[in-house]
Amino acid sequence: MRKWQALGSAAALLAALLLGGCSGQKAAATPEQAATPSPAATAEPTPVPAPAGNPLTGLEDGDYTGKRPVAVTLRTLDGAQPQWGVAAADVLVEGVTEGNTAGLMALYADVDRISKAGPVGPGRDLFLQVALPLNAVPVHIDKNIYASNLLNTLSYQDLDGYHIGKAAFAFDQGRQDAGYREENCFYTTGELIRAGLTSYGTAPEGSNTPLFRFGLRPEVTPENRNGMNLTVTFSPSDSEQLNYNTGTGLYEKLNSDGSPMTDADNGQQAAFTNVFVLYASSGIKDDGYTRQYDMTGGTGLYLQGGAWEQIHWTKEDATGPFSLTAADGTPLTVAPGKSFIAIWGGYYGQSLSLTAADGSAQTLPEKPALLESGVPDDAAAAAEAELRGAQERIDAQAAVDQANADLAEAQSALEQAQTALDADSENADLLAARDAAQTRVDELNQTIAEKQAILDAAPAETPAPETPAEEEQPAE
Repeated sequence: MRKWQALGSAAALLAALLLGGCSGQKAAATPEQAATPSPAATAEPTPVPAPAGNPLTGLEDGDYTGKRPVAVTLRTLDGAQPQWGVAAADVLVEGVTEGNTAGLMALYADVDRISKAGPVGPGRDLFLQVALPLNAVPVHIDKNIYASNLLNTLSYQDLDGYHIGKAAFAFDQGRQDAGYREENCFYTTGELIRAGLTSYGTAPEGSNTPLFRFGLRPEVTPENRNGMNLTVTFSPSDSEQLNYNTGTGLYEKLNSDGSPMTDADNGQQAAFTNVFVLYASSGIKDDGYTRQYDMTGGTGLYLQGGAWEQIHWTKEDATGPFSLTAADGTPLTVAPGKSFIAIWGGYYGQSLSLTAADGSAQTLPEKPALLESGVPDDAAAAAEAELRGAQERIDAQAAVDQANADLAEAQSALEQAQTALDADSENADLLAARDAAQTRVDELNQTIAEKQAILDAAPAETPAPETPAEEEQPAE
């Protein structure tokens, strides 16, 4: 009995100690415990944000935190090639803004990596539709009224050489000495852009937005390379190619004359991981000259790895980013790397062709419908034929006038040659001279006959209706 009582007392004591510990009571510390200092509380380290990747390429090739992209418009008309900065650009955007030659905009994610860009061209609202959603700094020399109105409406600061001049732009005298026109010699650099923005009280630091949804994509096997060679025809005089290089995995760009698009700054050819052709319904703005595009959405092509797929794109407004989806409606994952973007209206004179690795032509989506202000193909063809006919008649009349002017001199030369030959009929040189003079007269008469036939066959101009004479009033 005493044994169970002892055990019961021990259990009670243990329970009391446990309860005492739970109630917050502490046992007295031993001298050894009192002499041992308590460890100091360790402060939680402040998390350091990971470096932001390149918003235009999706590559982790630097820290782009707080860096605004820069959008430089480049000249493309005859005499502008080669341009500076085309191979260094993270993105090239191309599309017809006016006339028949496509314009070009180069996008850079880091202003300090711009060694040299140009020749700098005028700003266009089509390119601003791509630049503004990225919070990019538009850089150009002059701009049309539509670009100006868009920037003013949004109170968006650009960098325009027409206003700021040498503070942000420079002139390449050596290029002009080599025969380039003056307008094709102006360029800018990262340092000049910074200086220009500073004069406005602005800096190229700020937020940035990813251009696409970047991520890893499945590798394209050789048998699935159905998108190897793309030809984008912007007009009959402007047809450009992008050809896939299996060695580099990049699409290499060619100019309209078939030559490689090389960078005047370093000689490198412009090449891209991704190629987009964004279909956009088009028309003509109220000036009768500038192209108008529906930039709210459409279908398109995406080329990567030697393969292509049909995509769909949407855009809310001028400041809204592109939203790309695959054919099944899921968000499109874009491979990290540089991109080429063609904005393509599909109007009269434009076309697309794409071939696979075996040379077979691909069936592409139907071209976009025209806007209400667009010119239908049949009307455009008729207008082109009329213009061609008018130019042919102008050329024919000029040829007739020139031939008639030359004929009198040629006939006089023939008469002199014949007179000399009559005096020495056995002289072979005089005979050859007479025959040459006769041939010249015959050629001029043939030219007059052929060109006059063109003029005679021209449709007669419909006379303007006569204004009816006012009826005579009776004398008072």
